[in-house]
Amino acid sequence: MLKTLSDFRNPLTIVSGFACVLLISGCGGSDAPAAAGRSETPAESAAPAGASGSSPSNLITASIENPVQAEQPDEKAPAKAPEDEVVVLLREAQQLRISPVTGSGDEEKKIRRSRNEQIVDLSTKVLTLTMNDKSREPQFNQAIGQLLEARFQMALAGTQEDVEQFYADVQTLNDRDPKSPAAAEGVYRIARFVHTKAGLLGKSQPEWFEQLSRWAREFASRFPEYGQRPGQIAPAVTLLFGAARSCELHAVAATDPEVSSRLMTEAKLCYTAMAKDFPKTVQGQEAAAVLRRIALKGQKLSQFSGPTADGGMISADEFTGKPTLIYFWASDDAGFEKGLLSMIQKISDQAGSDRLRIIGVALDEDETVLEQFLESHKVPGKQIFFTHPEQRSWNSPLIRFWGISRSPSIWVVNADGVVVSTSVAPEELVATLKPLVK
Repeated sequence: MLKTLSDFRNPLTIVSGFACVLLISGCGGSDAPAAAGRSETPAESAAPAGASGSSPSNLITASIENPVQAEQPDEKAPAKAPEDEVVVLLREAQQLRISPVTGSGDEEKKIRRSRNEQIVDLSTKVLTLTMNDKSREPQFNQAIGQLLEARFQMALAGTQEDVEQFYADVQTLNDRDPKSPAAAEGVYRIARFVHTKAGLLGKSQPEWFEQLSRWAREFASRFPEYGQRPGQIAPAVTLLFGAARSCELHAVAATDPEVSSRLMTEAKLCYTAMAKDFPKTVQGQEAAAVLRRIALKGQKLSQFSGPTADGGMISADEFTGKPTLIYFWASDDAGFEKGLLSMIQKISDQAGSDRLRIIGVALDEDETVLEQFLESHKVPGKQIFFTHPEQRSWNSPLIRFWGISRSPSIWVVNADGVVVSTSVAPEELVATLKPLVK
């Protein structure tokens, strides 16, 4: 499992040329307070320095057709000022970044690693030239971005040593100035790195999702507005929401109760941070709705009502006297039609309407499509379907108020109207209902 920055308090655990540049130049002279705990940054990373920083663009070729002109430049033309070294180095790094890679398999991996090593070397040179010059801070931050991008890529494709080097470089930035854009970039890139790993390995190694939650919360706490552009969602919000949703969905899918509990705890922490720190965003409002839903277990269900497809009305005030099965579904969901629908049909036939109440919440947008499905399939229970088109599908008041995030979803309520679960897996439905249906 990945370590957090608190596990790399000594940035010399692995010392890169980059770290040496910052340390030798007296980076500890910042007036900013010491960093808290960890730093997050899923940065794209490159291998240790050591590759040549030269580029074919630096080679000079003479004209074979007119060698004299090369020897005798036009005296009337003004002499060009030498190009700024920092600009040249940054341009070379960017060119390496965007140039297409030819080859495949191991050859491609070698080329990419070599390029990342060169980018690290070029970026480190830029840091040497700019770090003590306040006027060159933009170039310093550009170099940090290039270096972290390279480190990120190498950490994903390389060895554990590459991962540790990536973390160590981020720690160095954090130690230098924990409030700086460079530190923010580092923490953000580690969060992205962990997010990528969670997507690749999280199913078999759920600790990656726990790490994602922790890095996302740290980034959002320390740099809530970093990287936000006008009219766009702040990266902190995106990270928190992605971490919360991932942890929740995998908590529901987990077969190990301990793993499920840990992941749900992380999901709640991320949702809570969003609702508290970003309440005016769409994601923050949805997080508040999800927390409402999660808190329903063990509580009497209320604020759950709606019109039915046959012109009636359903309210949770009536959910007493017998257990209630609520399922959210859509007619265009092939998984529902082939799996859950047949299961609910069987449960309905065995229990009967006198022992089990069944309520469906249809998420279709088109009323005609829903009517056709209901006519051609035996769909148990009354179906909530809102009259106004703007309240249908994922804009349903029930979906928005309770933060429903997936379809199909299954809720179970006991005979007293108390919620047993809002996240019943289809394979667990029969076992969940068995002790309730008398």
